[in-house]
Amino acid sequence: MKKTTLLFAMALGAAFTPAMDVAASPAAPAAMMAIDPAAILAEVDKRAAAFDDQSYTATMQIYKEGALKKTLVFFAVMKGLDKQFIEFVAPGDVAGMKVLLEGGDANNLYLYVPEFKKVRRVAAHMQNQGFMGSELNLSDMIVEMAPYYDATIAKSEGSLTELVLTTKAGKETAYPKISLTIDGSKGGVTQLVYFDGSGAEVRKQQRDEWVKIDGKLVPTKISMTNLKTKDVTVITMSEIKVNQGVGDDLFSRRNLLRE
Repeated sequence: MKKTTLLFAMALGAAFTPAMDVAASPAAPAAMMAIDPAAILAEVDKRAAAFDDQSYTATMQIYKEGALKKTLVFFAVMKGLDKQFIEFVAPGDVAGMKVLLEGGDANNLYLYVPEFKKVRRVAAHMQNQGFMGSELNLSDMIVEMAPYYDATIAKSEGSLTELVLTTKAGKETAYPKISLTIDGSKGGVTQLVYFDGSGAEVRKQQRDEWVKIDGKLVPTKISMTNLKTKDVTVITMSEIKVNQGVGDDLFSRRNLLRE
């Protein structure tokens, strides 16, 4: 079953998850390399769930041919790695639109559009489509990587360790290959490069403007670049809160219908 589908973003899941404790040794990724690259990838997943829950407000700016074309604002809540709730608040034509991920994979993605007042499961034919012209899609919303990718070490230099991820046998993913860079000085993933089936680089995600929250470093600016068109989508987080004791009721299809 594919781990992809419609929607933008949520580079949030993968992108806005916290890094390791800032007290951890910058050499940790290199030290782990001698053990098993799969262990490094599993640790990336583990540290993506460092907070029980997190919420934030995000601004998404869509650039085409170097010019800002559209700005969207949404509120997002995440619990663990498999529950995400997003509600758009601006501009007016998307305000009230909601997205729910309730089970950790694309089969559990639901969309509420106020105009129709209905909750719809995102269908398979919507897979890999961008959202409102952005460079993001639902595959960015799926956080866990270790269950779907094998990892090898491409190189390690200074504080940087590069993993090459390839789809596991028997699994199906949006991108058959991903290059993932871990910066030990930050304790987290700072860049991902996505490859298509022909081996060509098609997208690059960059994570910047790291801030410390509850003792952990978190990237608050995520840029996704289409390497063919050079168009860019930038997400910037603010008002970040963690470990608030968010209940499971928020992550339900019934909640999508609430005004």
